[in-house]
Amino acid sequence: MEKYYQSPEFSKLTEKYPFLRHASEEPAGLLGQRYCVIDIETTGLEYQKSEIIEIAAARIEGGQTTETYNVLINTHQLLPDNIMNLTGITQELHDAGVEKRVALDGFYTFINNDPLVVHNVEFDVPFINHHAQLLFIPHLANQLLCTLKLSRKLIPGLYSYKLSKVAEHFRIPTPVLHRAAADVEITGAIWLKLIALLENKGIQTVAAAEKFWKS
Repeated sequence: MEKYYQSPEFSKLTEKYPFLRHASEEPAGLLGQRYCVIDIETTGLEYQKSEIIEIAAARIEGGQTTETYNVLINTHQLLPDNIMNLTGITQELHDAGVEKRVALDGFYTFINNDPLVVHNVEFDVPFINHHAQLLFIPHLANQLLCTLKLSRKLIPGLYSYKLSKVAEHFRIPTPVLHRAAADVEITGAIWLKLIALLENKGIQTVAAAEKFWKS
């Protein structure tokens, strides 16, 4: 049976009363919590000028992936050659994607009010919020856990903190990069490694972990 704090009714309450989000945190430590790991692929780096072409999410509960969401988005534009080369998303795959409204509605329904785990919050979240706003969809109000910022604080000394290099540090395989579902899987594996480092510092809740990476 779904717990009340994971229900749509509770999600609506947290939109009105954000402090209620903390009520969903059980005394089971970070590993026992429920998260959604998210990632996007885009046509460029500037959210005002670029489009989202793929979005993926995976729900992690008790350290295990229980559900996934992954769609390609048809922007009705020609993809730049460098983006096709980087991601492996061909024009044919892109043209077979869904409309952006359908993709974002499905994404928001999937993530519900779960805390979001993302490698580089400052890239993905503004992109999603900008394109959601264009469709009159509310900004993300979920708690955020940035594996890039956390990695910088918890494993200092790496010459790069991009996804592949943090994965390499933890000996996490990266057979595919720059596809949203593959990057979600890698980010989720990194997050589980970071949990152990956070708990070694006495950080046991999502709120405490979010405060730590933002400090």
